This record gives sequence, structure tokens and C-alpha cells, in this order.
Amino acid sequence: MRTLITAIVAAILFSGCSQAQVQSVTKSEEKRVDQAEKVIKALLKPLSVRGIEVKKVTPTEEVKVPGFETFKVDLIDRRNHRELNRYIFINLDKDYIALQIFKYSIKGKEIILKPLKPKNAEKSLSIDASFLKKIDKELSEANIPHIVGKGEKKVYIVWDIFCPFCYGHFNQIEEIAKKNNVEIHLIPLAVHGKNSLKGLVFYTKLAREKGAAEALKELYNMGNGNFLKYAENLEKKLKQEKKITKDQKKVIETIQKVEVQLVKNGVRATPTLIYVPPGENRGKIHVGFIPVNKLINEKQ
Repeated sequence: MRTLITAIVAAILFSGCSQAQVQSVTKSEEKRVDQAEKVIKALLKPLSVRGIEVKKVTPTEEVKVPGFETFKVDLIDRRNHRELNRYIFINLDKDYIALQIFKYSIKGKEIILKPLKPKNAEKSLSIDASFLKKIDKELSEANIPHIVGKGEKKVYIVWDIFCPFCYGHFNQIEEIAKKNNVEIHLIPLAVHGKNSLKGLVFYTKLAREKGAAEALKELYNMGNGNFLKYAENLEKKLKQEKKITKDQKKVIETIQKVEVQLVKNGVRATPTLIYVPPGENRGKIHVGFIPVNKLINEKQ
């Protein structure tokens, strides 16, 4: 690499002041960009096993760090349905590369670190969400209560009864639906295997008696905000359940069918939130909780 850079620099230094010199500089810059792109792509290639691929590498002057050239890297994270934008800093002359640089400031005795990254560092990818209509129908036909609130705007929350991140919102779903004037569709995904299936059968029984919102509140109260306590109490209740009835078997089969459709369409984690604007088939998908008002107002 050093030999190549030396040759390029020598060509620039000994060229005459003519149009040919301008072309030489342009070609040299192109080579530097190409070289940086190759290094960055080689460095980030191992991320492909996690479903992350490099979409584009471009030089930028949005951020300047002494001694480094800044490159903006656009990444596609397919597992989490998002596009990531990051800076990578390279000194091609000294063969240095920095994946992250922080700017620090001092306020009294406190040192504040701020990572240098693009303003729009992350945005959700749009997907064809028409498969959710089929899932809605299957859940309704199996009499699995899964809708909270009423409104033209529908928000889909993929959840699991043993998901700690989901549990933290069990007592808020009804309030969230009312506050944002949305209809929340709770789509079950048994990410924790047989225990989840048994738990979702238990939820279905509660929801049929009290409605989806009240069933979630009762589940939440089993731990009073403490997930470990909740999980322990829920497992005790599940052990008390008798043999699976014909109806419960149908519930399990429906949840398993739903799982196949979710995974087929790239939804593998809980919680996952999906919003599809009224009258449209495409929507944005978020892995992890995001405020519903932010979700429904996000540009498609």
C-alpha cells in the first residue's frame, strides 16, 4: 500500500502546471477512494453473518478529524430491517483506521463523550406488510383476542409472554392505544419454545374471559413490575394446567402457523413493532419498542 501511495504522490509533485496535472490529481483521488472502499468493505465483511451488508462507501467532509479522511458508510441490516449510516476514519498514508471517534467536552468535573456519527444514523426499511392481514384473520378465527383499542391507524406489536421487554409494557397497552388513537394488534410469537406456547394458551384463556387489555394487566400484576417474579409465578400456574384440550390444541396450531408466516417475512424477535398507514400495504418495521406516536408519524 505504501509503495502505491508513494508513486501517486511522486506523480503529483513532478507534474507540470497544466491540464494534465489536474487529471492526474483527480485519478489519484479516485485511487485513494477506491483503496479506502476496499479496506472498509474487507473490514466489515464479517458482519454479513449477522445479516449486515455494506451498501455504499463515500468520502465526506461532513466531519473533519485532523490526520484522517472521513468516509460515510451506508449499511443494510436485514435482520433488524433498518439502514445504518456510520462514519469510518482512515489515514491512508500511515495505514490507520478508526471505526469510531469521540469528541469530548468537560463540564466541571464531568467528561462528556459524544460519538461522531451522521444525523440520520438509522432509519427503518419499508416492507410489504400485507401478510399481517392473513395473520389477523387466523387469530380471529381461532378466537385468540389480540386487538386493543379502536382506530383507523393500526399498529402491530409482535410479542411473547416470556419476553421481558414486552412484559414491561403489559399494563400500558390500553393507555397507549387511547392516547395515540390507534388500534393495537398483538401478534404472538413463541420465541421461547414450548413454555411460550403454554403461556400463550394461558393468555388466550384469560383474554377470552376479560379481554386482551385486562388479561395483559393481570399478567403484569403477577410480578408487579418484576419480570423474574412474574416468570416464576406464571410457570407455577402453567404447571397446574391439566391436559391440553382440543380447543387449546387449535390455539397452539394457530400460533405455530403465525410463527411460520412471521419468520418467512423476516420477523424473528420480540418485541417488534410494525405500522402500516391506512390504505397501504407497505410499512415500517422496528425491532424493539419505539414510542407509538413516533412510529405512526415517521415518514414512509
